[in-house]
Amino acid sequence: MLNDIAFAFGFYQFARLREEWQRVSREAFGHRFMMDCIVPGGVAADLDQRFIAAMRDEARALRKLIGKLMAIINDLPSVADRVRGAGVLKPGQARALGCLGYVGRASGMDVDVRRDAPYPPYDHLTVKVPLHHYGDINARARTRLEEIAASFELIEALLAGLPTGSIRGAWTPPAAGAEGLGLVEGWRGEILSYVRFDAEGRIARFFPRDPSWTTWPALELLIHDNIVPDFPVCNKSVNGSYSGQDL
Repeated sequence: MLNDIAFAFGFYQFARLREEWQRVSREAFGHRFMMDCIVPGGVAADLDQRFIAAMRDEARALRKLIGKLMAIINDLPSVADRVRGAGVLKPGQARALGCLGYVGRASGMDVDVRRDAPYPPYDHLTVKVPLHHYGDINARARTRLEEIAASFELIEALLAGLPTGSIRGAWTPPAAGAEGLGLVEGWRGEILSYVRFDAEGRIARFFPRDPSWTTWPALELLIHDNIVPDFPVCNKSVNGSYSGQDL
């Protein structure tokens, strides 16, 4: 969003912080984006003890740096002029579309699967869910920034209570005709997967729903009555997936 309003300093500083965290992820999990780390029955690799302290230190440092960056950004009238009151998605519109994740929560949709239908490990954690009601670009940015702080708290709690033992359970073949519905909270919002097996244990039906399914239509509504230069930052504030990559 900062890139699309030509605030290069903020854009590059946040990019730098993201890069530092991704380097830690690569060292700890073998992939900058932690792809292929979650596998059926558990995780692909255990977390080496030395990375626990590194991640704890990184979270502490990033929290402090992001606070300083936000103090600079919030003090700039040129930034406020571009994000406050622009790209408004009214709470009623968000509710009608069933908007998920930060797009919905910036417009008063207080929904988070980790809190409302908790699954491990969130069933043993306190998940803070930021909520705003203005529905503009600034509200979506604030929601995401507050989610960063909430994520640091979750990371620190998880690092402090990592279990011992096996990291993966044995795969159990499904019963004939079995079906299941999976709901998890991705960073864009709720991800849904439905699967049904046939009599031979093969997948007969599979339906995935990316959270962007509900937020792309929101973009069509919130761009109305905005100046043309605001379209890119409206788009980035929604930040939907073009390819369904959250699945």
